[in-house]
Amino acid sequence: IKMMEVGSILWKLSYIFHVISNAIFFGILFVFSFGNPDILKEKIFRYFMKISFILVLIVGTTGIILLSIYTINGLMNDLTSNPIGQSILAMLLGYTIVLFIIALALIYKGGEARIFKNLSRIMFFIYLSVYLIRTYLTS
Repeated sequence: IKMMEVGSILWKLSYIFHVISNAIFFGILFVFSFGNPDILKEKIFRYFMKISFILVLIVGTTGIILLSIYTINGLMNDLTSNPIGQSILAMLLGYTIVLFIIALALIYKGGEARIFKNLSRIMFFIYLSVYLIRTYLTS
């Protein structure tokens, strides 16, 4: 197997896992943000936040692999000078904020549905705004 083929396979697999994990996480956030308030029971919310935490870790890991491949191609020399770099900065900022909020959600012991809904909405709108920024910058 040639080195380029390995890189191509690694890129494709990382991208697939990255997109699927992002989509599932975004869907979970959507349901908790706008769904039936009965699902905001502490036990259900915690279960899905644990799954979400795993999904976010997969997103981060695959994101690092994808960024490494971008670096090899020279697209990461100056992140502020091109639209792809600027969208990567937006993704990193959004990812960091969402990771912090998930940690807060996992350690919160109050059990109030209103807090769970607000945390979900904050993460949902951060994710949505990052994807809108990415779409604007890279199209």
